[in-house]
Amino acid sequence: MNRSAFVPPPSVTSAIVRLEPRAQPLSPCTLADLEKITAASFGQRRKMLRQSLKALGGEALAEKAGIDPTARPEDLTIEQFAALARAL
Repeated sequence: MNRSAFVPPPSVTSAIVRLEPRAQPLSPCTLADLEKITAASFGQRRKMLRQSLKALGGEALAEKAGIDPTARPEDLTIEQFAALARAL
C-alpha cells in the first residue's frame, strides 16, 4: 500500500520479506551448538571472539576452528560460525 494512503503519511517505509529454507544446510553443524556459539558471540557488543567465547573455550576454540581469535562476530561468515560450532 502506498504511504500517501495514510493520514498523516508514515515517515517509514516497510517491505515484506520472504524467507525460504535451503534444501541442504550451507555448512552442516548441530543446531544446539550453533545456538550456543551465536548467543555467546553476540552476547557482548563489540567484543573479540577470544573474549566473547571465553566460557566456551575462547581463544583455543577459535584457533581449533581456524578462525582468528581477535576477529569480531559481525565479521564472520556462516561457514565460520558453523566451524566454531563443530569445534565446540
